[in-house]
Amino acid sequence: MNIQMNNSYIEVNMQALLDNARAILRGIGEQTKLIPVLKDDAYGLGLVPVAKQLCTLPEISAVAVSHVSEGLELRAAGIDREILVMASALPFQLEAAVSAGLTLACGRLGLVSELADAAKALGRKAHIHIKIDTGLHRIGIEPEELDSFIAELKANAEHVLVDGAFSHFSDSSNPELSRGEYGVFCAAADKLEAAGIRIPLRHMASSATSETHPEYNMDAVRIGRRLYMDNPSTPLGNITELASWRGYITNIKLRRAGDTVGYGEGVRLEHDSVIATVGIGYGDGLNQELVKIKAPLLVKGKAAHYLACCMDQCMIDVTGIECKVGDEVTFFGYDGKGGYLSSQEIAAMINGDEGCGLTSALSKRVARVYKY
Repeated sequence: MNIQMNNSYIEVNMQALLDNARAILRGIGEQTKLIPVLKDDAYGLGLVPVAKQLCTLPEISAVAVSHVSEGLELRAAGIDREILVMASALPFQLEAAVSAGLTLACGRLGLVSELADAAKALGRKAHIHIKIDTGLHRIGIEPEELDSFIAELKANAEHVLVDGAFSHFSDSSNPELSRGEYGVFCAAADKLEAAGIRIPLRHMASSATSETHPEYNMDAVRIGRRLYMDNPSTPLGNITELASWRGYITNIKLRRAGDTVGYGEGVRLEHDSVIATVGIGYGDGLNQELVKIKAPLLVKGKAAHYLACCMDQCMIDVTGIECKVGDEVTFFGYDGKGGYLSSQEIAAMINGDEGCGLTSALSKRVARVYKY
């Protein structure tokens, strides 16, 4: 890829990805499996390249995505590990999912029967992880539905295999709530086992839970954000942020006090300023809330700040920074000049969904570049 044909690129440190995965594996111990979460194009970093890199580790026997389409993309790319589709599969996706050997989250009554029909039509088995609703109320079999679900499973046991059961904490920062939800999950899994339905793998913990409450790690942990960046509020220090988003200056002008920058007389300058235009905007995934608060970015290793944003371009204040057209700008990550802006810190300025909310928003116009 010739990244100079793109106005910006995100560099992903693939060695750091492996280092992060190994640090997590050491922390969870040999008895607990690591299931990397690769949903939303691996949080914007590239589904297939990230999956292939992680699958070089022999300890990784399964990965997780959200949608059937993501699982099919991984299969087409040659990923042969178990692929767990965590969100609800649609009825018209079932045959393709079973044909590709995807493992589907089963979180509603009736899905087992539909899967059995698809499996029979294809002459193969369907694989599921049972999703238990413990309080998030998104998808999942609720405790009062277990008797009906058990009957449905037993009626279709010839065609549908249970490989695990899982749930998700609704608020991992609330210890009392988490204890209650963990109890609901364990009771449901125990009831399934008592009814003769073996649960080979139980998992409930995600990145935040595994960091703060390892007692909930169980047989496996599903780790997304933590593979790519540390905890935003209480970093553990053993995780390296992978991604650096960089673009280029396309124009530089001296603007006078009283001039306006941006649409609708956007920002009125209080003093003479040097304003640079950068060839990315909200169409590339730049969060406009960062522009509103004049968040920092790096130019030649020094801090500049946003002034205005359009779909394809943004304007930044580079007063006091010696720079020229073609110079690199770093929106977050490492700038090659010794500067660093954590995406976690940037996201926190706008109460964002951690730094992975920023990477996930990046459009396909942003080239993905992998550093091995």
